[in-house]
Amino acid sequence: MQQLIKRILLTFMMLLIVQNVQASVSSSKIAVKNAYKDWCDAINEAKGDPEVMVKFYAPDAILLPTFYPKILINRDGGLNDYFKKFTSHTDIKCTPDTLRTQLYNDVAINSGFYTFTYKENDGQLKTVPARFTFVYEFVDGKWLIIEHHSSMKPTKMQEVIE
Repeated sequence: MQQLIKRILLTFMMLLIVQNVQASVSSSKIAVKNAYKDWCDAINEAKGDPEVMVKFYAPDAILLPTFYPKILINRDGGLNDYFKKFTSHTDIKCTPDTLRTQLYNDVAINSGFYTFTYKENDGQLKTVPARFTFVYEFVDGKWLIIEHHSSMKPTKMQEVIE
């Protein structure tokens, strides 16, 4: 009888551990999704202040930006000029479209589509659908971007030339 009670208690403890792990994974996924949403909201609010954006990136983070042909590294203000110019566009807005989140312990990935809109110098509204991948690392209690790739979304299937 005592052996049966030990097995029941052990089984119960294992179930509790599994539930705690599942709850932890779920809350981490939500936190990673929120990190992306906060980044997108910050585009709308930065108004030319690069620090509003750079705070989402880890030191030495890599950025392959949507609107710039070079790789940028978050070292010695390496992202500042880009985000200063990018968020200075009149009425710039980031609208989340599609998001897929994957979690691997202290590393997470958000991939999907977002749309940037802003007014050009002539007052015309510019809409730029884009695709992205954010890679995060959990550092000091928060998810920081360690790599971010963004590019304009193709409007149609490109033919492969052989």
